[in-house]
Amino acid sequence: MILFYILTALPYVLQLLLIIHIIRNNKPFLWLWLIVFLPYIGGIVYILMEILPELINSGSVEKVGRAVANAVNPGRALEELESLVKRQDTIANRTKLADCYVELERYGDAISLYDSCLTGPYSDDAELLFKKINALYLSGDVEQAKSLMGEFKKNHKLENASQVLLDLRISDDWEKMMEIFTSTNNFSVGYVCAEHFCKVGDEDSARKVLDSMEENLRLYKYLKRTENYVWYKKTKKLFS
Repeated sequence: MILFYILTALPYVLQLLLIIHIIRNNKPFLWLWLIVFLPYIGGIVYILMEILPELINSGSVEKVGRAVANAVNPGRALEELESLVKRQDTIANRTKLADCYVELERYGDAISLYDSCLTGPYSDDAELLFKKINALYLSGDVEQAKSLMGEFKKNHKLENASQVLLDLRISDDWEKMMEIFTSTNNFSVGYVCAEHFCKVGDEDSARKVLDSMEENLRLYKYLKRTENYVWYKKTKKLFS
């Protein structure tokens, strides 16, 4: 009998927990309406569209473990990839090694490896070309990066946010970058803008980016549990 009462009450307890989650995280009012008037369907949809993506975006234990290991020993991944390329010298493995060189700011080594991959059937590979352009830009060779980006756009479309943002950085279009930040509230874009403004001495513009982030964090509490909060911390550190 007790089990019956528990099972009967369970949907109502779940409904209450979802309502609390909506209120505490400043979710749109529409979710409250759905869960109150369509409790079963609304609850399932809310879990799938709001809670599940947050859990996925928070990262797995395995990813955290790898990040900690690499922080303690940054050269570990590099040694493993260099050893892998010696044993299995494939385009995929060379690309991974080049990506690792970029993370370690060894841009010259990365560019050389990307060049070694851009041959034969991969001579016009969009992903490899973009990686090379990014490495050139990060290395400070902006003019060559700009030239190669011009050639890239003749033959390939800018298909994702990373490519569009790099194109704007290379072309020095910070006004457009700020438009993207303010319209999407993507804190990673805001960080890039704030970092640029700090480098050129425009602290007022950089401060506006930080103020905008803090305002969004006040309005949308759930942002503190997403990657956006990491970018906010990095942006705030620019002023320390």
